[in-house]
Amino acid sequence: MSFAEPLSRRGRFACVLLLCLLTACDDGDSPPTEEDVLVRLAAIPGLTVREEPAGTELPGHRFFVMDFEQPVDHARPDGQRFRQRLTLLHVSHASPMVLYSGGYFVSTEPSRREPTQLLDANQLSVEHRYFGPSRPVPTDWSQLTIRQSADDFHRIVEAFKPLYPTRWLSTGASKGGETMVFFRRFHPQDVDATVAYVAPLARFDDERFITFQEAVGEASCRERLKAFQREALSRREALLPLMDARALQRGLTFEHLGRERAFEHAVIEHYFYFWQYEGLSRCGTVPAPSVSDAALMDELDGRVGLDFFSDSDVEDYGPYHYQAAVELGFPRPFESHLADLLQYPGTDVPAQYVPSGVSTVFRPEAMPDIQRWVATEGERLMFIYGGHDPWTAAAFELGNAREAVSYTVAGGNHGARISQLPEAERNEARELLRQWVGVSSRASGLQSQSWRLEPEGEEFGPRPRHSHQR
Repeated sequence: MSFAEPLSRRGRFACVLLLCLLTACDDGDSPPTEEDVLVRLAAIPGLTVREEPAGTELPGHRFFVMDFEQPVDHARPDGQRFRQRLTLLHVSHASPMVLYSGGYFVSTEPSRREPTQLLDANQLSVEHRYFGPSRPVPTDWSQLTIRQSADDFHRIVEAFKPLYPTRWLSTGASKGGETMVFFRRFHPQDVDATVAYVAPLARFDDERFITFQEAVGEASCRERLKAFQREALSRREALLPLMDARALQRGLTFEHLGRERAFEHAVIEHYFYFWQYEGLSRCGTVPAPSVSDAALMDELDGRVGLDFFSDSDVEDYGPYHYQAAVELGFPRPFESHLADLLQYPGTDVPAQYVPSGVSTVFRPEAMPDIQRWVATEGERLMFIYGGHDPWTAAAFELGNAREAVSYTVAGGNHGARISQLPEAERNEARELLRQWVGVSSRASGLQSQSWRLEPEGEEFGPRPRHSHQR
């Protein structure tokens, strides 16, 4: 999918000239006018922009697709550059700004995250460096760090704050949620508050995920899931040809992992996926061991997705696997109950998925530094978790953080939201949001609205699908 082409030199000069004419009578302190938002965006150095008509689907909004020039290494701003993809859903220069990252790609279709909807805010969405077209070429993987990413967001905030001088709130879900906390740690004054949904703070080979999965939900459901895994592995020779047929039909290859290892990893992941995206009410949909080979493969492919283990997805999500292997940490594989059936034990870890030829050395100090900052210096932080989501095993600890809260949706999964909390907590969370951004309940859209709230699409991958990705 194409995105904004750079303005020609003549076109940029014309935009700047028009901007000067529009602001000739401005005393310098007046807020930007609504009519000239496109011109003002085009005048931001390093930014290219186009307006998309899709924004008109929501009355009073305008939608822009942009890319912003960034240094690969912020310590060397004169070095290699790349273009980072952004989108802007504009409602008013006087409204709050929600800075959003999914931690992966960015959707070029307009949508509103939960805080954006609740506060009737503008929304600036940012693709994480090294994902999609926001990957530098040539690619120096050593520059994919949480600090470099935080500095990306810092430069973006600096560029856009003159247009949106009111209060800012950062938000994200899962990997995007932790990304926004990392950003606050390195640039705590850039935004006024942060809402992080289902955001983990993992360790290397984190055994807390084992303890969590051993006790999550009800014993009968856990045993049903384990029985499915054992049956699938026991019928490996029958299921692999079915996997080959689906791969051929969809054009999938498994050169990076190998087809046998890819199959085995999919089976191991099935248990985690179920709790991440489903719940106890769906336990009865997991096939019993007596079903046909085709039914077993339908469940494995439908619940987990063979695509995730294919070469194309390993390539697309290489940046995530690199980050997990170097700084973010990752769950220890939950596989001891399958030990007698595994051919590749202990290999369902990020190091197996990083781009070929790229070496990784884990930095054990990275995540403890983030936790220390949250517990001792963090302020105006809100965390939302799902009670049955395995990623909750690595939830942030508040410590002595100021004006900080953590909520857990009972029985919730990786889709946990403020709207799913009990009424008292839901109202408390909404009131905190209003206080943090300085809006009244009358001015904010706290009533439920249905316009494209949080789609599961491009921002999590080149094509819609679920995955064990954060």
